[in-house]
Amino acid sequence: MTGVVLFIIYLLIDVSLYAPEFNRLAAENYSWFDYKSPLDMAIKQDGGLVVVLLIPIVFAILAFLIYRIYSKVELTVTDKRVYGVAKFGKRVDLPFDSISAVGTSAMKGIAVTTASGAIKFKFIKNRVAIHSAISKILVERQGKAKPVTTTTIKQEVPQSNADELKKYKELLDSGVISQEEFDAKKQQLLGL
Repeated sequence: MTGVVLFIIYLLIDVSLYAPEFNRLAAENYSWFDYKSPLDMAIKQDGGLVVVLLIPIVFAILAFLIYRIYSKVELTVTDKRVYGVAKFGKRVDLPFDSISAVGTSAMKGIAVTTASGAIKFKFIKNRVAIHSAISKILVERQGKAKPVTTTTIKQEVPQSNADELKKYKELLDSGVISQEEFDAKKQQLLGL
C-alpha cells in the first residue's frame, strides 16, 4: 500500500509544480497548428487546465478506492483451516478438507481454490510463506489419505465327497500325505 500512497504524493507534487506553467500556456493565444501534443492542446483550449488537473485527481481517487478495497485484506492459516478477510471486507473461513489447490497471483496475491471456485487475497506481505504453509499442509493431507479398503468375497463351491476323496488320493500319490492319513480322511468322508 505504500506504493499507492507514494504515487498519490507524486501526483500532487507534480501538479503543484507545473500549475504555473499550465496557467501561462493557457493564457497565450495559439492557433490550431501551434499545438505540439494532445496535452498542449488541452492546456491551450478554454477549460483545458481543468481537464489537465482533473486527470491526476481522478487517478488519486481511483488509487484511494483501490486502497480502501484491499486495505482490510488479511489471511490466517492454521492446521485445520484458512480464514481471513478478502476484498470488500468479505469474511472467509475454509476448512482444509474443502481446499483443492493454492497458487499465487498478481499484486502479491494468493488464490485459494475450492470446489466452488477460487478466492483471491491481494496485497499479502508474506505471501510466499503463506503459500508454502498451505501447500505443505495440502501435501501432508494427501499423503495421509486413508487407503481404500477392498473387501473380497470368495465364494466356495461345495465339493462332493467323491471330489474330496479324489483330491486326497492325488496327495497320497504325490507323497504329500501318508497312507494312514489317507485312510483316516477316507473313513471320515464316507462316514465309516
